[in-house]
Amino acid sequence: MKYSRTTSRKLILSLSFLVLAVNIASWQNPSVNWVSLAVFVFGVCNAFITYQVVINKHTISYTIKLFGLKIYNKKIIHTDVIKITFKRMGWNAKLAVIKVRKWLPIRVGYFKPNDVYEDLIVFCEENAVPYRKTKDYTIIEKMG
Repeated sequence: MKYSRTTSRKLILSLSFLVLAVNIASWQNPSVNWVSLAVFVFGVCNAFITYQVVINKHTISYTIKLFGLKIYNKKIIHTDVIKITFKRMGWNAKLAVIKVRKWLPIRVGYFKPNDVYEDLIVFCEENAVPYRKTKDYTIIEKMG
């Protein structure tokens, strides 16, 4: 199943333009000029990043795209997964942290549709991958 997540574009773009507008008054100083432009470009790029997770029977594919172009792609085989920890993120959001051999952990949070966590549990049970649910996560599960 394919799951995706996008950033909050309106907020990030409005903050980027706000940084640029505030620093226009001090364009005489070259260091402020370059810093404000760098923050603006970083904000615009950050607004158009999308994340994608595809969970198959024995693999998990994690992709990061910028403006629709793949900038990072990782295919994880079930034997490379050390464990998956299900946590609470914020007040009522779920998070899954996939700990992988030889790579950085992958954080799966705010993905749509919301049944990504159930699919990860099924993935763990079918492939004998250890997983752990924190106490806070079970509270969120009970809430619905």
